[in-house]
Amino acid sequence: MGCGAGWCETSFGRTGNRIGVGERDWISRYFAPLATAQGADALRDDVAELSMGDGRLIATVDALVEGVHFFPDDPVESVARKLVRTNVSDIIAKGARPLEALLTLGWPHGRPEEDLARFAGALGTELTDWGARLVGGDTTASPQGLFLSLMLTGQCGPDGPLRRSGAQAGDALWVTGEIGAACRGYRALREGRADDPHIAAYREPALAPLRITDMLQAYATGSMDVSDGLLGDASMFAAASRLSVRVDLDAVPFAGGAPDLEERLALASWGDDYQVLFSAPEAATPKILADATEGSLRITRIGTFAPGTGLTALMDGTAVNLPETLGFEHG
Repeated sequence: MGCGAGWCETSFGRTGNRIGVGERDWISRYFAPLATAQGADALRDDVAELSMGDGRLIATVDALVEGVHFFPDDPVESVARKLVRTNVSDIIAKGARPLEALLTLGWPHGRPEEDLARFAGALGTELTDWGARLVGGDTTASPQGLFLSLMLTGQCGPDGPLRRSGAQAGDALWVTGEIGAACRGYRALREGRADDPHIAAYREPALAPLRITDMLQAYATGSMDVSDGLLGDASMFAAASRLSVRVDLDAVPFAGGAPDLEERLALASWGDDYQVLFSAPEAATPKILADATEGSLRITRIGTFAPGTGLTALMDGTAVNLPETLGFEHG
């Protein structure tokens, strides 16, 4: 195995319809142009020097696996954007801004070079759109499908990241955007409904804009992203804060609407929403609503934290029976 600026490569193969350029050639051709940070050293060294920024540094990592997190025939550009956004979602939910990324890429035998070029182009554009830069990575041949992992750093303010454990009794529970669009998009793809508008949300989740971090820093006591299902994540949020939480299903902004209880529970426990779930004092509600209007941010109050443990979901003011699984379970 050879290495370059925090970038290592193993053989992609050299025959048939495998990638036809040498490993170092395609790294320099497709990925080095993305590595403009001084600490990346144009991907020529064994390590990358990470930027500290002006505040405190945080890091996250997420992986995507073909057939698990995306369909084999999904465009590689969409896969690249989803990879970046799943990581950005973690960073902005902490009240931080993205800085630098390291990519691990397992490229399948037989996948053409033009796909690699399209992937790299989309990756670079997406990172730039979020204010981040590629500084290194690792590449290897994959014996089956496409495998990707991205580590992303972020810059926090002097108080550090917002934690799940920060909610206080009496705090309101807020969520950005809408819930369930990715679930609807996944269903559409499985059922062959290629014209369904929600497919885009499954392939390329629509995150809250970066300016949400200003609101979080100003008002939030705790925060996390919604990736494994709204109900499951709200339950984890409450548990980390040693509180109970009540979620009003009538208030949740469901994508495409959800008139009946069964559909609401399904959408609220599916995941892949990548929205921000945060707590804030009741007294901050007027300011949050005013700032959301001024900044064109879609933010909805959906519940309340209280002393105790567990999650209660309400519909028409009445507690409902919860599904056995509240969200995606890893492992």
